[in-house]
Amino acid sequence: MKVSCIMRAAAELAGRRDLADFIAGEGGTDADALGRDAALLLRCYNLTEDEAALDYVPLIRREKVLSQGKIPFAALSSRPLEILSVFSPEGKKLPFRAEADGIAVRCGEAEIVYRCRPFVKGEEDEAELVGGERFLALGTACEFALMEGAFDRAAELDARYKDALRAACRQKGTHMKGRRWI
Repeated sequence: MKVSCIMRAAAELAGRRDLADFIAGEGGTDADALGRDAALLLRCYNLTEDEAALDYVPLIRREKVLSQGKIPFAALSSRPLEILSVFSPEGKKLPFRAEADGIAVRCGEAEIVYRCRPFVKGEEDEAELVGGERFLALGTACEFALMEGAFDRAAELDARYKDALRAACRQKGTHMKGRRWI
């Protein structure tokens, strides 16, 4: 799903129908202010997607690369946060060692499975967390409400966001980490 669709849904959840219409291309009375709000909403989207991918619903990539004893991280399409496993072309799990500048693994073709952080998106980009449109819209709306100072609305949206994240975690078979204050 396109980021702009999620942003429109988030604007409506935050009670900003005028902003949702502006994002949909229908204009508005104060285009400059709406443009600033749309840019803020996009930033909120990127914060929400990053938080969800890092803490709740991991973004996993699988890539086939050629190893010459070491695979530099630059050879992968995204900067890995954690290397989960390495497989041979036949599907056999290979021993590996993650080092500061790459992955030490035997020579030959290998399939790397790793966790990564999402790319920063623009309005016309596609969301990377497929199936996460609901919790992304709720989280984006929550962040936006907080930044606008609508704290009661943000608290309501936060509860709905956490419920949607729990549902997404159950579907993916992951567990939602508890938040603790020190």
